[in-house]
Amino acid sequence: MNYKLDTSGKDCPIPLMELKKSIEGKNEGDVIDLTFTCPEAVNNIPEYCEKNNYNIKEFTKNNNSWNIKVEI
Repeated sequence: MNYKLDTSGKDCPIPLMELKKSIEGKNEGDVIDLTFTCPEAVNNIPEYCEKNNYNIKEFTKNNNSWNIKVEI
């Protein structure tokens, strides 16, 4: 199942905290489509995913925001 999460305009560490909260209760194979604007999250979120064995399906920059699709 796919889920959308938009943390645009929120400073770090909020995007990562919201992602962690969103992951709770999700099933393996679910995808969270996260949009964020905090530049620090460009590094923090992929590092978190790598440490927790979550697969990054897509990572793109759109003007002043980023979009990352994380598979649980």
